[in-house]
Amino acid sequence: MKTTSLLLLLILVASSAFAQQDFRPGYIVRSGDTLQGYVDYRGAIRSSKIASFKTSPDANVYTYSPDEIQAYGFINEKKAYESWLVPTPERTGFERFFLHTLIKGKASIYTMRDERDRDRFYFSKNNGELVELGQTSYTRKDPTSGKRYKVLDQAFQGVLGSAFMECPTMTEKRLSSVQLKANSLLKITEEYNDCIGADIHHIQPPSKIQVTMMPVISYSVSSLKPTGYHLYVDGTYESTGLGIGGGLAFNVRNPALSEKLSLQLELLYAPYRFKGEIDNVSYFGRTTDYDLTFDLDYLKLPAQLRYTLPNGKIRPFVNLGVSYSQVIRSKRVEKSHSTFHSSSSVQEREALVGIFRKGNFGLLGGVGVSYHVSEHKALFVETRYETAEGFSHLRELRLPIHSLSVMTGFTF
Repeated sequence: MKTTSLLLLLILVASSAFAQQDFRPGYIVRSGDTLQGYVDYRGAIRSSKIASFKTSPDANVYTYSPDEIQAYGFINEKKAYESWLVPTPERTGFERFFLHTLIKGKASIYTMRDERDRDRFYFSKNNGELVELGQTSYTRKDPTSGKRYKVLDQAFQGVLGSAFMECPTMTEKRLSSVQLKANSLLKITEEYNDCIGADIHHIQPPSKIQVTMMPVISYSVSSLKPTGYHLYVDGTYESTGLGIGGGLAFNVRNPALSEKLSLQLELLYAPYRFKGEIDNVSYFGRTTDYDLTFDLDYLKLPAQLRYTLPNGKIRPFVNLGVSYSQVIRSKRVEKSHSTFHSSSSVQEREALVGIFRKGNFGLLGGVGVSYHVSEHKALFVETRYETAEGFSHLRELRLPIHSLSVMTGFTF
């Protein structure tokens, strides 16, 4: 429990340290004038409320609300935000936000992420008043069978159908296929603008899931600290061997959800080598010393959530997740040296017979940094800590493995 709490604390502290400004080439529109400079690139919720801007890398930073500027955007990312009066969820009034522009033409689609971390979508035609696109899920009861079933009222499809009436390709079948998602709404609105020959002033490139493969190599220092009431608990253990492993890692990210959060999946080989000694075990006049050897080769499957600061060539990151490890080879030896009066004997047998655990789960976390040689090629190094259940089934004998690793590799 203490190890888990410490691990969580380290990750939270590191994550907080990475929550810094990220200025990228961009612009703001104030009083009809466009000012070029650098805009702070942040999360979706913050981006709807404020925009931090500076005219040059070393200039002072000015922070604007949606009441103070008309728009802002990022040049390389092709992201644009406009200030709009947005109807409140209760529709009792309006509140001004920066809305992310998905497509702007005769028909336009905007989006924002609210305080509940939900994406909300808005439609405007001829730059007129916003209409929120929504859907409602509720439960109905079949009067005959008495069974309850869910109904999804996709009211937004009716809104789009009414707005797109003059386009003959906007059939009921086409509209019924639209989902309340950014890429789906963008696509049908683009089709409508093309259908009627309307100019498209801005379009956000559709986001796609990105998968990056990384060969990795690691060096680990491990420790074995048994707990419980078994004979092996009284031993002293040391790690032997080089602890060199490696494998493949895959980073999966969806920019539409978050540009800083991703899923890190790995397939790794990890060797663990331990030797233990238990001295002077007395039993009815017989004294026995034990030498223990545990040579274990694991295939590990870590899955972690990664937070990356996506700015510049040097990009810090933190990981936190779980792992599953499966033994693919093991050598477990218990060698005993016994003396009884003037006689002595030596015996050797397999250790942990009947109680050896081949698979176990663990918690892990790490901090690292990547150096980007180009857009798709990068070198990285990471320091990682992991604690695993261990390789004993007995409650009376817990054999948890703790390891500190340094991992390096490259993406392509």
